[in-house]
Amino acid sequence: MNTERCFHCNEPVPDGFNFSLNFDGRARSFCCAGCLAVADTIISSNLADYYRFRTEPAGKASAMPDSLRAELANFDAPDVLANVSHQQGELTEIELSVSGISCAACAWLIEKQLRKSSAVHQVNVNSATARCHLVWNSAQTPLSNLLNSLANIGYQASPFVADKEEQLFKTELSRFLKRLAVSGIMSMQVMMLAIALYFGDYSGIEASHQGYLRWISLFLTLPVVLYAALPFVSSAWRGIKARQLNMDVPVSLAIYYTFFASAYATAFNTGEVYFESVCMFTFLLQLGKFFEYRARARAREATGNLLKIMPVSATLLVNGQPQIVSARRLKQGDVIILRPGETIAADGEVSSGQSSADESMLTGEYRPVAKGIGDKVLAGSVNHDGLLEIKVTTPLQASRLGQIIKLQQRTLSQKPAVLQKTDTLARYFVERLLLIAAATFVLWYFWLDADRAFWVTLSVLVATCPCALSLAAPTAVTCALASLNRRGVLIKNSAVLDVLPQLSYLVFDKTGTLTEGRFSVSSVEILADDYSQAEALDLIANLEAYSEHPIARAFNSYRTSTLPLAQTQIHIGAGISAICNGQHIKVGSAAFCAVTQQHNAMVYLSVNDRNIAAIQLQDGVRPEVPGLLQMLRQQGYRLMMLTGDSSAQADELQRQLQFDAMVKGCSPEQKVTEINRLVAAGQKVLMLGDGINDNPGFHAAHVSVTLQSGSDLSKNQADVVLLQPSIGLLAELLSGSSRAQRIIKQNLRWSVGYNLLIIPLAVAGFVSPYIAVLGMSFSSLLVVSNSLRLLKK
Repeated sequence: MNTERCFHCNEPVPDGFNFSLNFDGRARSFCCAGCLAVADTIISSNLADYYRFRTEPAGKASAMPDSLRAELANFDAPDVLANVSHQQGELTEIELSVSGISCAACAWLIEKQLRKSSAVHQVNVNSATARCHLVWNSAQTPLSNLLNSLANIGYQASPFVADKEEQLFKTELSRFLKRLAVSGIMSMQVMMLAIALYFGDYSGIEASHQGYLRWISLFLTLPVVLYAALPFVSSAWRGIKARQLNMDVPVSLAIYYTFFASAYATAFNTGEVYFESVCMFTFLLQLGKFFEYRARARAREATGNLLKIMPVSATLLVNGQPQIVSARRLKQGDVIILRPGETIAADGEVSSGQSSADESMLTGEYRPVAKGIGDKVLAGSVNHDGLLEIKVTTPLQASRLGQIIKLQQRTLSQKPAVLQKTDTLARYFVERLLLIAAATFVLWYFWLDADRAFWVTLSVLVATCPCALSLAAPTAVTCALASLNRRGVLIKNSAVLDVLPQLSYLVFDKTGTLTEGRFSVSSVEILADDYSQAEALDLIANLEAYSEHPIARAFNSYRTSTLPLAQTQIHIGAGISAICNGQHIKVGSAAFCAVTQQHNAMVYLSVNDRNIAAIQLQDGVRPEVPGLLQMLRQQGYRLMMLTGDSSAQADELQRQLQFDAMVKGCSPEQKVTEINRLVAAGQKVLMLGDGINDNPGFHAAHVSVTLQSGSDLSKNQADVVLLQPSIGLLAELLSGSSRAQRIIKQNLRWSVGYNLLIIPLAVAGFVSPYIAVLGMSFSSLLVVSNSLRLLKK
């Protein structure tokens, strides 16, 4: 057996394939003509450094179908281009979604390839988000030419239409990074000056030098308090206006109280200065806020990424002539033409033609659905193999796909808070802290020592500053995320760690989640004595090689020879026929093959109208599923299956796996209804799925989980992604979250206990501001060290 691997995509090179190319003085082998063509293009374009510096193999290349090339040309239509881009004078700006990016070298290659065009003025590729920001002169070079040039080197790109919400999140994320940079850089500078001042207090320092260092520290701290710390002030003020004391109230008081006290000490050369505490405290809190915001931003990106699959263009019949228009401008009553492989641009009804459509991403139904005159079609589903004319009944924005987007936005806003206990504790702590600080000032100013009142109150605020309390959850969460990530579990929304230990109900999608998401041959019944099973499957595989139908893929591995087929014809919704060695062969449904006796099969083979074989197909259950479900039952979880599949396989799977409840034929709205019913009954719900139809349910549930093998949309949407092709990692997620919950509780107990201990000492005047800073730092360090224990397992 050939053990060579493709130089481009690293897949095995099939036996008998002889595709090779010389590179760096060596002959490189390729698995197919597509990979060879892409590699030849890259090397001949003086971009061979891509192969020298890439860290991961590229995706498998294939020749661009004519249908896809025609679809790219649709983007050149002025109406369509204006809908997906922005005009800046003579230049056009667009955001592209690029598939096939595997590492930073891919981003470099794409940028180099696009910059070869003189029409391109600016191009930036983000390998993490697989997005390309492109600015070019569309009058000089059409967009389709640039997209074709990327296809020549193995990358498929299409316009990405971001919504306003995503743009706002990007802007806010940029602000977070700027504030984080300001507070971090200034912390380092002021800390160096603080070290000099501290050593000067012990070894002696001239008053003029001390004053100089203090004034420099003050000016370096100004950008922190006037810019980086502003979000805390804004949040505190909003809380005060709403008559709610949030965590940012004492944070703001501590920051600005300490700054103004230090500024007073600098101006009048009296007391101590704590500018480094102001900067460092702001930086640490900004860092925690940044990670929290980044997690929420990723969850919100799902809506924008869902828009990526919404069709951009459509072929509208105007006075009997086809015309490319923007899909968003279709109206009820319009008639559009749909070619094989194109995405349906609106909900409608077939007025002419026959075909089959893949609706699995919208309905969960994994089998292609036959479409004929009068049948309904859904926007976002893909036409398989026939030419259709469709009368629009519902425009794109109001279509099923558009409703899914609106539904997930609504359920996202209704997602229950999972940190309610922590918030309650924080409010309780903040209220008492402010009362204690005020009482301390009054006590010292009027009865004890008015000169010390200011500094004792500062000690109370600094010593009891909720830094440890603020870090108790974020640090534990960060370590838990890193630990789970090592095991193949990516948590995108860190807030779910608090609710995972409280889960009582686990809801599973079927297709692609409990099952492998692809057809396989489960049984073969030979109906003729003169054919063996291998011969029958080989004959079927030869015919199915001419089809792009999903069922055809089930027979790929059974092809052992190349038969001389003639007059091959695809019969839409029925099967395939051909002439082989003078014999008329048919593969397809029972009706197509004229089967008189049913054999509980999906695919039949007939030769000269004589029944040869009946093949039953199935979507196999993942091997780890039975053991995982048994373990989850033993741990006390209740299990439910919600599936869009309405076939008998759902019932068979229920008999095999014995869920506590099962609902089949679910629409996205019905999945949300079922999950909301559980939530209303007081259940804490996790949903595991992989299709667009699961997305609204993801946000209705307390926790959403998907697989790496699922769709890109599901991975962007879910709270958790299992990075290995096994849902057995769900057990790792649940156990890891329980450990994180224990550490968080320990951190909270320590931070509260520390404050209960330090408050009396600070109020009594036994804690100087200098010691208060050390106490606050020690408390924070202890919390962080405890959280690091999560990384040991």
